[in-house]
This record gives sequence, C-alpha cells and structure tokens, in this order.
Amino acid sequence: MNKQTTYKNVVGLRCLRNIKKQTNDLYLVHCGQQKCPPGYTYDHKIPNEHHLHFVLDGKGVLIVHNKVHHIKKDDIFIIPKGVPIQYFADSEDPWEYIWVTFDGTVASNYLSYAGLSDSNPVITSAIPTKVYLPLVQKILDANELTYANEIKRVGYLFEILGILIEAQSALNRNKNQYDYSSDAYIDYAMQYISLNYDHIKVSDIAKYIGINRSYLTHIFKKNLNISPQKYLLNYRLKKAAELIRTTNMSIQDIAVKVGYENPLTFSKMFKQVYGVSPKHYRYQNS
Repeated sequence: MNKQTTYKNVVGLRCLRNIKKQTNDLYLVHCGQQKCPPGYTYDHKIPNEHHLHFVLDGKGVLIVHNKVHHIKKDDIFIIPKGVPIQYFADSEDPWEYIWVTFDGTVASNYLSYAGLSDSNPVITSAIPTKVYLPLVQKILDANELTYANEIKRVGYLFEILGILIEAQSALNRNKNQYDYSSDAYIDYAMQYISLNYDHIKVSDIAKYIGINRSYLTHIFKKNLNISPQKYLLNYRLKKAAELIRTTNMSIQDIAVKVGYENPLTFSKMFKQVYGVSPKHYRYQNS
C-alpha cells in the first residue's frame, strides 16, 4: 500500500514526502530544505532511492564505504541507492541543505553525467548551489494533490538535473573533458558537414557540436588522420566532382554551389586534389 503524500513546514525544516510515482524513467520521491542544528546526525538505513543534496551554507561530514568526506558550502553530495551511510552537521558551523530524492531507470545515468556515483559521492558545484533553491521551493509549493502539480513536480526535478549536468559538463569542457566519445563527435561533425558543406567553416562545426576547435582538430587527426579543414575541403570537391560528372551545370555555377565564390580559386583547389582542372575532369568523364 502506498504511503500518503505528506507536507511538513516547521522551523528549520520544510519537506514533501511520499510523492506519488510519476514515471518509470525518473520519478520524485521526496524533497526538502533543512537547516541542521549543531552536530545533527543521521544514520540512513540502506536507501531504496538516490538522495541528492545541495549544501547552501555551513559544513558537515559524510561517511560512505567507511570513507570520510568533509563537505562545505557549494558542495553537492548523494546518498547512493543501496549503500549505508552516516552524515552529521559540523558542531560550530552546521550545514543547511536542500535535497531531492528520486529513482527510475535513468536515475543512475543522470547522476553519472554530473560525476556522481557511490564511488564518488561528493563534487564541488560548478555554480552556486543557491541556484537550485528556487526549484526545490517550487516543488514544495506544489504540495496540493492535483494532476497539474504531479506534472510540475517531476518537471522541476528534470530541470534541477538538467542544470546540474549542464553546469558540470561546462566545467569539464574547460578541461577538455567532454560528455561523449570522440567517435560520437566525429560522426556528428560529419553529418553536419554533409548537410552544410557549402557555407560553413571549421569554427561553425565545432560550435554546433559543442566542443572547441582545437579538440575537434585533435580528434579528426587522431581518428581520421586528417584535419577537419582538409576533410571539409575534400568533401566540397567530392561533391563538385559528382556534379561535373552527372550534370551540365557550368563550372562557375558548380563552384558557387559547393561554397566557392571565386571560380579561379575553385579550379586551383580542384586541380590540387584531382590532378586536372574541372574542365579537363569533365572531358575525361564525359
């Protein structure tokens, strides 16, 4: 039998518990905001869900797998699903935090995208943790039992996780650490080139897929043994060669169509790759 959703608002603690399950992919169980008294200690039984905490102020200690983590303002920590833990507030500067507790088939994946797991339960937030406070408060404000509130609450949960993953990913990108494998970025770049080759630059490719130009160049050279600039050039000329063989378009029109305003520049680049001028290439393939 499901427990009834309860809302509590007392001095130092505001929370919403036993929230009705919304979806199997990701669903909210409870959330809240708490200003702990000095030395406040909590021993969790083995949790059935993920408990994500954002420290707004103060200090405390988290113990996971017998490892002690000293936590401060603007740190984020999880109480991992299925892992017994203990945590307590500092005796002189006790912490205040907000939390969201959730589960679902994608919950572990979303946490891992932010760099959180049972082996790495603490990270320093890339942005002030107070950014998340209004979203938790919106969940708490949506405490009345309505269909609209059920949708709003899970929407706010997605927004919290979206901001978290985006912020931590941006921090990693500054260290040239990206979300996806180099193969995935190359595939995405090649698809973008195939659709936009006639008017783009390498910087446009990098910006579109969300990595910097130097990293794009690095992975192209490492994986394809060619720079993205050379790949783009070859792709344009390959399309030009196809048009020369299969259409009656003028060489000048073909040059413009593949991204060259100056037909002389086009002819020069074409000859460098194919060994003959565009006109001669057409004659050879007529």
